[in-house]
Amino acid sequence: MGIEVRLQELLTERAGTTTVSMRELNQKTRAVIDRVMKEGSTLTVTDRGVPIAEIHPVSQKAGLDRLEELGLLAQRGRPFEEGWKPRQFEFSLEEWLEDERGEERLERVMVNLRDASDG
Repeated sequence: MGIEVRLQELLTERAGTTTVSMRELNQKTRAVIDRVMKEGSTLTVTDRGVPIAEIHPVSQKAGLDRLEELGLLAQRGRPFEEGWKPRQFEFSLEEWLEDERGEERLERVMVNLRDASDG
């Protein structure tokens, strides 16, 4: 099961979504829209039992706010705890990179020398 399908199922469960068939939507469009407006709920449109679309009231809330409201998302708090300090190292990032690159260069030279002596 894909993550999108599972997320849709969770949204449906949390929002108390009901379904309406394509046929019913075609025959009773006004009644379906009135129901969405009156109840403020989301309707899932199905085609032969397979969900294909949703009809929901227009919301001023963004997608992430809607997920938070449904309990599927919690916004982060502060990014770091008070008093948090980065770890100090005995060497700088530049020194570490230079050392790593030096080892890579040495390995390439050794491979080239070995290949040259084999050939």
